[in-house]
Amino acid sequence: MDKALLHEMITELQQRTKAGELDRIQRIEEITALADAYFDSAGEHPDSIALERMANLVIYEELTNPHPDKMAREEYPIMSETQREERNKSEASEKLAEEYGADGRNYKVPTRRKRSSYEEKFVDRVARARNKERRSRYNDFVKGRSSGQFTINIETGEKNSH
Repeated sequence: MDKALLHEMITELQQRTKAGELDRIQRIEEITALADAYFDSAGEHPDSIALERMANLVIYEELTNPHPDKMAREEYPIMSETQREERNKSEASEKLAEEYGADGRNYKVPTRRKRSSYEEKFVDRVARARNKERRSRYNDFVKGRSSGQFTINIETGEKNSH
């Protein structure tokens, strides 16, 4: 028996299983006999692909169970690849659990958002205008030209209004 014949026989077992002709015990007996016959003729165990296909035939009912709640109903549930992918899509990440409390509030450390280039230009323009006004008021104050300002001579106590 060669690998091609082994894979053909596994395919035939799959077809009979899907048709409902074999129950689990019959499948296990036929798979064991098939693996033993291959070992007797080839002198080695079947390759990993053939072993995986035979193992999938043993747990055929678990892999093809489409019930969405089988994880809660069965004691030792087995998911197929597509079922695992669907479950991963619907699960929330653990990062969400770290950031949100039981009260639904977001306790994540706040981060500032980046300003857009338009906002940066606007802020720069307004800040420059404000700085220019402050600078002129300060210079007037230092030179004593601002209205409503006065100086007091500490030695004499005289008050001079500007």
